[in-house]
Amino acid sequence: MTTVIVLIVLGVLLLVAEIIVLPGIGFAGIAGGASVIAGIIIAYNINAMTGHITVFSAIILCIIAMYFSLRAKTWQRLSLKKSIDSTVDVSPSLKNIEIGDEGIAITRLSPMGKVRIKNIDLEARSVLEFIEHNSKIVVLKFEDSKVIVKKIES
Repeated sequence: MTTVIVLIVLGVLLLVAEIIVLPGIGFAGIAGGASVIAGIIIAYNINAMTGHITVFSAIILCIIAMYFSLRAKTWQRLSLKKSIDSTVDVSPSLKNIEIGDEGIAITRLSPMGKVRIKNIDLEARSVLEFIEHNSKIVVLKFEDSKVIVKKIES
């Protein structure tokens, strides 16, 4: 009888793990289902009444396990409570970069690259052309956190 109890409890735990932690039809779900079925078959081999009680107990145990594992408070203890409110890069206007400011291309802009304006390195995009490394550039406008630039013809 101990074998039956161990198989059913192990099976229910594996089924809960499959549903909550490892969703999909995987090893834990198959092993859990096989374990519960094996426990029920062994119980029926003892006698019919034990088998009926085992089936009823396994169903009740599954319902209780699912109830406790799907409750919101159970997962609130495990979940991340901080929200991420930062951005990758702040707007160039917050770095005191203005339209018309001049700078230099740190990398080749094809069409994206890095520029240095007022000793601040920024990600920039060229408008119409590729801009070579160390070329002088001017700020045309801003899009999101990127600076739109064009090459200054010497």
